[in-house]
Amino acid sequence: MTGGERTTGPAGTAYHLRPPSGWLNDPNGMVFHQGRWHVFYQHNPQAARHDRIAWGHASSEDLVRWEHHPVAFGPTEGGPDAFGCWSGVLLPTPGGAVALYTGVVDESQVSTVCLRRGDEELVRWSGPRVVAAQPGPPVRVTRDPFVWQHAGRRWALLGAGLADGTPAVLLYDAEDLADWRYADVWLRGDRADLAAAGPADVWECPQLVLLDGGTGEASLVLSLHDRGRLTQVVGVGGHVVDDDGTPRFEPSGVAVLDVGTSFYAPQVAADPDPGAWLLGWVREEDRHLDGPADGPADGPDHAGCLTLPRRVVPDDHGAHAGAVRLVLDPRVAAGLPLGPPEEVTAHQELDRPLRVEALAEGARLTHAELPEVPLAAGDLVLVDADVLEVYPAQGPPTTHRHPRPWALTVRPGRAGPAGQVVEVRAVDVSRLRPPTTPADRQVRGAPPR
Repeated sequence: MTGGERTTGPAGTAYHLRPPSGWLNDPNGMVFHQGRWHVFYQHNPQAARHDRIAWGHASSEDLVRWEHHPVAFGPTEGGPDAFGCWSGVLLPTPGGAVALYTGVVDESQVSTVCLRRGDEELVRWSGPRVVAAQPGPPVRVTRDPFVWQHAGRRWALLGAGLADGTPAVLLYDAEDLADWRYADVWLRGDRADLAAAGPADVWECPQLVLLDGGTGEASLVLSLHDRGRLTQVVGVGGHVVDDDGTPRFEPSGVAVLDVGTSFYAPQVAADPDPGAWLLGWVREEDRHLDGPADGPADGPDHAGCLTLPRRVVPDDHGAHAGAVRLVLDPRVAAGLPLGPPEEVTAHQELDRPLRVEALAEGARLTHAELPEVPLAAGDLVLVDADVLEVYPAQGPPTTHRHPRPWALTVRPGRAGPAGQVVEVRAVDVSRLRPPTTPADRQVRGAPPR
């Protein structure tokens, strides 16, 4: 299943990945492994609230149909992650998979980087081992490790906030995965050339996308945490340069990667296709990270979902080196099962799973509380319950999640009948169940039915 089968209260998403119940936030541990795309994610399987976070797990053979696996691992009583197994990455190694993540020991949220070793099926995991501690002043908080190679050596980035309220990214030497060495503050948010990134006191979930190994052109993806508020996601373009064996980053410009209200904490990973694949968290504005343990009786038993898979591609119209944009993954665009074209009216609510493609100028999306979204030829709109994603032919995508539905308004006559301005098709969610057998599920770690 993709969206999940059991919900209460308002309908859940049907083709965006989420667990059947419980809380979901950041995607973690994304990897292409043994012919399947795997994603782990921040998950509370017990309640639809941010508490005692574990790593959920799902995988897909086509990026469209997702299969849920058992929870990979969760907080260890008395351990370095007793308060939560927060965001991180997964590395395939000759000795098996390695998960590296933020371990939080108590409500103070002082963190370490924890390591767990997994089996070939990514199902069974060791207990946690601390491999990096939080450095002293001026660093106030760290989280969300990212690991990559530079000049034949393994390095890691951590999102951080400094004592004076400045966001930052820290650099670690992670050549020995079991014993990281703190190197330096890699990038600070108080640089004049980064003012366009917007206000933040912590840069979360740093992700480095290398665009050209020969020139070092790269984009540093950052999620902006601003004094308790989760705001936007930006790409800082520039170059990774070598400083006597140590990587340094020279920024050249900043761009917002999604112009909606609900996109946050994306993760990127390599796979066989060009570029990098990406998933982000689709937040629910009325669901709080520190909400009550028990929601209203008629409320949903789930919170949060992931975006549809996207790809990070160079932005040919970008104004600076390392500029990137996010596009819908072609496998999803081609593989999402659709019904036949439907009759289009001048005004209709988008209140069910739909795909809308703009064929000409003259259509727009309207909402009672959110800004209007005009559509141009080639723009693609995907609607799933209260989630709306817009993928324009040019420019950044838009992600919104709101309980009130959007409406499609078409001006007939601009390019002929309304049906010539847009094409509307239902997403056939009945065809989204993954084609697996009970034996397959046992091999991949899910209990047989």
